[in-house]
Amino acid sequence: MQKCIEGLMWGKNLNYDYLLWIYNIAINLGLKGITFFRNDGSIKVVAEGDEKSLLFFMKKLKRGRFFFPVFSPVENFSIKWCTAKNDFEDFSISETGE
Repeated sequence: MQKCIEGLMWGKNLNYDYLLWIYNIAINLGLKGITFFRNDGSIKVVAEGDEKSLLFFMKKLKRGRFFFPVFSPVENFSIKWCTAKNDFEDFSISETGE
């Protein structure tokens, strides 16, 4: 059964490389969804897939892209589970946001 998560990340120096990192993890896990910058500079992630992959994805996003979390630019992270709508064909990075 497909599940969905919506996540928000805030922090200093979040840049396009961070979106690429999120994208690569999602693709490797076979997730579908989207990530983009919001107007306030935070990053939004919507991902759909099996629960096990989504849980692993969440752990990676919470820890950040660096081996030592203390070096991560992510200062705040929130996530909520939602109903999968199966609106996505793959995982993508959007230039336009919501």
